[in-house]
Amino acid sequence: MKKVAVIGGGIFGTTAAIHASRAGHEVHLFERRDGLLRSASGINQYRLHRGYHYPRSPETVESVIAAEKLFLEEYGASLVAHGRNIYGIARQNSKTSPEDFVAFCDRHKLAYKKISAAGLVNEKNVPLCLEVEESWYDPALLRSIVEERVQKSEIFVHLATMVGPGDLIQFDKVIVAAYAGMNGVIPQKRELYQYELCEKPVVSLPKEFGLTGIVVVDGPFMCVDPLGSSGSFVLGNVVHAIHTTSIGYEADIPAHLASYVDAGIVRDPRHSKFDLFIETGKEYIPILKDAKHLGSMFTVRTVLPNLEKTDARPTIVTALDEKYIKIFSGKVGNCVEAAHRAVELL
Repeated sequence: MKKVAVIGGGIFGTTAAIHASRAGHEVHLFERRDGLLRSASGINQYRLHRGYHYPRSPETVESVIAAEKLFLEEYGASLVAHGRNIYGIARQNSKTSPEDFVAFCDRHKLAYKKISAAGLVNEKNVPLCLEVEESWYDPALLRSIVEERVQKSEIFVHLATMVGPGDLIQFDKVIVAAYAGMNGVIPQKRELYQYELCEKPVVSLPKEFGLTGIVVVDGPFMCVDPLGSSGSFVLGNVVHAIHTTSIGYEADIPAHLASYVDAGIVRDPRHSKFDLFIETGKEYIPILKDAKHLGSMFTVRTVLPNLEKTDARPTIVTALDEKYIKIFSGKVGNCVEAAHRAVELL
């Protein structure tokens, strides 16, 4: 048995902590926020990706497909049931043509059904629509499951706690899954990351939209996804969601946005791009013109730099030395697979 510190209370850190405890180790989980899954794990589009989103990155597709079974075994109860999931290819400015997208799905054995989505999308601007087999998870349900399993695992949880190398001397092993805060925990082994301060508007839509998600790929486009079982929806936009982008050792967060970050749904945010989401998005998803803005969520997305060509989202688990193990998180669906690899390294 080892005394293990896990840094980061997102889905990757908590899952690693749960599995390390199951393996018989004494586990201490440290999270700088006052609750678990409060940052990027709880502020995104809530898709359990099967690969449709990444037609230019076969590695990402293969990774999320391979990891899906493990996620479902651990967290399947968090999924939103009975929704309709549609992917569309835009007529102009898409990096993937309709023909290429269909060939991509066939190549990776991704199930789909060609449909007419008139009434949901503007078919003049979105000539190809596929109904696909992809799910969403409910962030509130996922958080509840995680909290219950952390408690049952008898993990020592330290919330609202910042840690550095000096605090970790007492531990045999340290798993760092701090996402945007990675370099602050292990400054002696810093790496360059691309930090994107993202806005996720939360909206209500007319009832006829139903429990539906629509993604327009592959370019500077738009998506709308259910926010769990709340009846609300989360908007995404490849361009307008990003308020700031920086490559460096820590996120560059402007002072006027700092209070918004990881603060849940911010009602009537003064600094919002909501109007731009609607102005450009309604050209593809017309019902967005009737969206009512309920507020916006803001978080820092952290990705490897210079991957624009493929838009790859790898999950990387590495032993930095005899003590430190780092989990760089890609997609939420890879969290259980990453935990297994981290525990092996213990």
